[in-house]
Amino acid sequence: MIKSSVDKINLLIAWMQRHRRIMPSGEVVKVNFGSGTIVADGWINIDGGTFALFAGWPTAVLKTIYRFSECRQWQDEESYIRPLRSNFFIHHNLEYGFPLRDESVDYLYSSHIMEHFDPGTAAFLFRDAHRVLKKGGRFRVCVPDLKHAFDLYSAGRREAALEYFFAAKRSSLSQHRYMYDFELLSRVLAEAGFSNVERCSYQQGRVPDVQILDCRADETLYVEAVK
Repeated sequence: MIKSSVDKINLLIAWMQRHRRIMPSGEVVKVNFGSGTIVADGWINIDGGTFALFAGWPTAVLKTIYRFSECRQWQDEESYIRPLRSNFFIHHNLEYGFPLRDESVDYLYSSHIMEHFDPGTAAFLFRDAHRVLKKGGRFRVCVPDLKHAFDLYSAGRREAALEYFFAAKRSSLSQHRYMYDFELLSRVLAEAGFSNVERCSYQQGRVPDVQILDCRADETLYVEAVK
């Protein structure tokens, strides 16, 4: 009951702030969207989760939020609270696009978030990513690799492959709604206006701090593109 009420408040606040546009400050602006709590120093972290709404609040409040969080399944309390106390978060529902001004960002990073949007919403978000990047800005997209899912199936690991499409443990908000291989992701990036689309390796690329931000080596497709 408490979690349901908090989720409703979270959605209402996100709706009320859906039209805001922030001009980020700094010589080099780096934005990690759909960040969760995997963050790096000096980045602006955008997420629609309840934790982002309460980022920076006293530890006692964050401990209470953690008790009702799905993150408990894979993250201990300390590693959940520490980044929320020491990093900058913007609470925002990304289905409304980015809460940022045009051409205000040097680097964009996303990991395991685009697959949670249906293709139409994802295409809109890719276009909006292009909008907020400065000319020459770089976008690193990390998504579960569709080819990896089929490789698992071909190897006889059927349940592991099906987890990518029908994960029973996920909430409705965190279900995968689409999947990408390199060709599909390259096409949607090009349609959004990006160029120089290239496949990268785990923790290798031209976006800063990928050694910290990249975290799922085996299953992930890593791609970078330029505005």
